[in-house]
Amino acid sequence: MDDNADTHSALKLPNIIYRPDLQSRRQRGLFALLAGVGWLIWLYLFLPLSTLLGWAFGSERFQAYVIDGHEHSWSSLMIYAVTVVLAGAALLIWAFYNYRRFRHADRRRPPSPLTTERLATSFGVDEAQVARLQQGRVATLYHDAEGNITDIEVMSTPSP
Repeated sequence: MDDNADTHSALKLPNIIYRPDLQSRRQRGLFALLAGVGWLIWLYLFLPLSTLLGWAFGSERFQAYVIDGHEHSWSSLMIYAVTVVLAGAALLIWAFYNYRRFRHADRRRPPSPLTTERLATSFGVDEAQVARLQQGRVATLYHDAEGNITDIEVMSTPSP
């Protein structure tokens, strides 16, 4: 029995992973919600670390100057909160604008085919050497001190 065939069949993923556009709006929303809950749980696990960093960098000072100090402390906190909300709203509006603008535009293009000429230019060799490399099964490349290919030795092995 061929182990390679078993490995490939075991690793076959369903088409929906490669084609998320086949998911319904409800499924995409559910997966987004699950991802958000996962991130919140992950961040919750770092609360002890943030507490430790707060102690290390003087969270007592924050409490003394902002919370316990009665000179404009609550008004300062309200200004901070309003600023955070407005910045968040601006980011959400910008994200929604970009979503509406680019939702049907797929500007990604597949790379152009790799020709023998482009491959030769990339490696700094001529096209005949690239053709020899492509025909051989075992090749040894020799380089100079700068990493440029100086010589190519191709060993042709008989086909099984």
